Amino acid sequence: MNNFTGFFRGVSWLIFLGALLWAYAYMTSSVTYRIDADGNSVGIVDRDTFFFSAIGAFLLVNVVCVGFINVLKKIKTTEDGEGIRNRSLKLDIIGWTKGFAGVLNLFLTFTLIFLGYMNLSEEFMVNGLGFFIYLGPVLLVAWFIYLVRLISKKRS
Repeated sequence: MNNFTGFFRGVSWLIFLGALLWAYAYMTSSVTYRIDADGNSVGIVDRDTFFFSAIGAFLLVNVVCVGFINVLKKIKTTEDGEGIRNRSLKLDIIGWTKGFAGVLNLFLTFTLIFLGYMNLSEEFMVNGLGFFIYLGPVLLVAWFIYLVRLISKKRS
């Protein structure tokens, strides 16, 4: 599972970067990120500010997750250790954290795709694109349920 989550995290990096480049290429000079109930633009930011903010959020998420993984790797474990000192639990948490970084990257990717589509059209057609916003939280909830399952698993 650890190899799969590491691969998933790497692929999510590529998907995020592809979505970011696509969104940046097709956006006008000002990016709308918030609209009111009437469909009027409320929140507008410069395209370059949007691009660098997205890169900053991406780097923050991944640096924190990689830092946490490196801290976990330094913990000395045994097969019969208690809590995080149990080798199998530690490896499961490391794999979960790698996958969590991938899920967060996908969440950011879905947000980029949503904002990209929202800024492509003349009229904001948010109703047809709302599923992009719901995919991220659904993935996060599913990943936390998986964490509960990992923690509650019987260890020897």
